[in-house]
Amino acid sequence: MPFEITLGDRTAHTVDVARHGGRATVTIDGRDYHGSLRPAGDGYELTLEDRTEPMWILVDGDAILVHAFGQSWDLGIVDPVERSRGGGPSEDVALAPMPGTVISIAVAPGDEVTAGLPLMVIESMKMQSEITAARDGVVEQVFLDVGDTFDRGAALVALEADPETDPTEED
Repeated sequence: MPFEITLGDRTAHTVDVARHGGRATVTIDGRDYHGSLRPAGDGYELTLEDRTEPMWILVDGDAILVHAFGQSWDLGIVDPVERSRGGGPSEDVALAPMPGTVISIAVAPGDEVTAGLPLMVIESMKMQSEITAARDGVVEQVFLDVGDTFDRGAALVALEADPETDPTEED
C-alpha cells in the first residue's frame, strides 16, 4: 500500500515497498530502487543496487531521522486523515477510521440525514462499525459500494456543503 512521506522541506513524496524474499523494491515518486536492509550492530546495512552502506534510523512519533550515504534526512509520515483535514475541520465527508470493507450502505445521494443517523456499516479486523452523519444535511455522494475495500482515511460518504459554514456559498 503506497504512503506519503515528507522530507525536511516538507515536500510530499509517494512511497511504496514491495518485498521479494530478502530483497525489496522501493518506489519513490514512480522511480524504482532495488535493495535490501538488514540489522548491523546499532544500525542497519542498506544495499541499493550494487552499493552497500551503513544506515541509522531514529523514530520519534511521526518524525523519522535517517542517516545513510553520508547524508541525513528528516522524514515525516503523512497521515491521510490529517491531510484530508488540512483545510480545517470538516463535517462534510465521513472518512474511514481504519482500513476495511463496506458491509452495508444506509443512504443514497439526495437523502436527507440528521446528525447521528447511520450512513454505512464497515468491517475492520472482524469488527463491524457504524459510520454516522456528523451533522444534519443532504447526501451528495456515496464513494463506495457494498463489498468494496478501502484504506484508512478513505472518503466514504459526502454531504452537500453546509451554506452556513461554507465560505464559498453566497447568500
